[in-house]
Amino acid sequence: MRNNLLYILVVSVLLCSCSSRPDIKLQRRDLIDAVFASGKAVSENQYNITAFAEGYLNASLVSEGDSVKKGQALFKLVNDVQQTQVQNALINYQFAQSNVSENSPQILQLQEQINQAIRKKEVDSVNYVRYQNLLKTNAVAKSDYDKVFLDYQSDLSNVTVLQKSLADLKHNLSLNEANTKAQYLIQKQNNGFYTLISDKDGVILNVYKKDGDLLKKGEALAYMGSGKIIAKLFVAEDDIQRIQLRQPVLITLNTDKNKIYKAVVSKIYPSFDESSQSFFVEATFLEIPTVLKDGTQLQANVIVAEKKNVMVIPAALLLEGDSVMTRIDHKKKAIQVGIKTLEWVEVISGLSDEDVLESPKPQ
Repeated sequence: MRNNLLYILVVSVLLCSCSSRPDIKLQRRDLIDAVFASGKAVSENQYNITAFAEGYLNASLVSEGDSVKKGQALFKLVNDVQQTQVQNALINYQFAQSNVSENSPQILQLQEQINQAIRKKEVDSVNYVRYQNLLKTNAVAKSDYDKVFLDYQSDLSNVTVLQKSLADLKHNLSLNEANTKAQYLIQKQNNGFYTLISDKDGVILNVYKKDGDLLKKGEALAYMGSGKIIAKLFVAEDDIQRIQLRQPVLITLNTDKNKIYKAVVSKIYPSFDESSQSFFVEATFLEIPTVLKDGTQLQANVIVAEKKNVMVIPAALLLEGDSVMTRIDHKKKAIQVGIKTLEWVEVISGLSDEDVLESPKPQ
C-alpha cells in the first residue's frame, strides 16, 4: 500500500512538471522587414544582333565574352552580288553627273541649235526692218514683205521653243542625276547591311551561328549585353505591392555566398510574367562586385521596413487573430502587430513592457 502511494506521488509530480510552461517577458529589438526574391545578374541592356539581309556568314569577327566598342564590325556576310549592284549604281550616277554638266553632249548640241536660231533671227530681223522701210515707199511688193515678216516671226518662235527645250533638258537631267544618286546611296546602304556593326559598347554573351551558315533576314546571330550589370529579381505576386523604388536591397551571389552586396530598387515592371509566375524588379548595385558574370544566380532581400528598439514577442507566441496568451489570467488578449519575421513579431499596442506571456501548449 505504501509503495503504491509513493508511485502515485512521483507520477503526479512528473505530470505537473511536464505540464508547466515557462513565463515569457516582452523584449525590445531592432527589426528588419524584408521581401525575399531570387534572381540573376544581367546587363542593363540586352538584345539580339540580327541579320539585315539574307546571305552566308562569311566571317565572325567576335566570339563569346569579347568586349566590343561602338562602331566595331562584328560579323560579315557574303555580298558579291550586292557589291556588283553598288558598282552599277555608281556607274549610272557618274554618267548622270556627266550629262548634267554644261559640257555634256546633249546640252552642247541643243545650245548650238539655239545659237544658230539666234543668229538666223538676227539676220532676219535686219531684213525685216529693211523690207518694212521699203514697203513704205512701195519699193517692194506686199507679198515679199509678208514672207520676210513670217520668217522673222518663225525665228522668234523657234528660239523660244529651243530655249524651253534646253531648260526642260537640264531639269530632266538634274532629276535623273538625283534619282541615280539616290539609287547609289540605297545600294551602298544595302551593302552595309552585310557587315553588322555594334551600335554601342558592350559584351558578346552568345554567338548562335558559325561561318558558312545561311542567314535569313531578321535571324539572330548573337546575343549582346551593354551598360552596367544589374540584378533582375523575381518577386512573388503576394509581395509585389510591398516593393517600392529606392528601397535598399541586400544581395548574395551564388558564386560568393560569404559576402553581402548593397543595392537599391531601380525599376518595377508593371506586368506579371506568366513564364516565371512572378513580377520583375531591377536593383542597381551600389557596390559593384569585382567579378560578376552575366547570368550569375543570386538571392536578395528587399528591405521594406526597418525599426529600432521596438517591442517584440517570439513569433511562436502569436496566436490566430493576432492575439497572445497572458500569464496572469490565462486568457487570449488581442494585440496590434507590425513587422513580422520568422523569429519575432513587433507589438504596436495591446501589451506593455511589464506584461508576461504564456507559451503555447505543446502539441
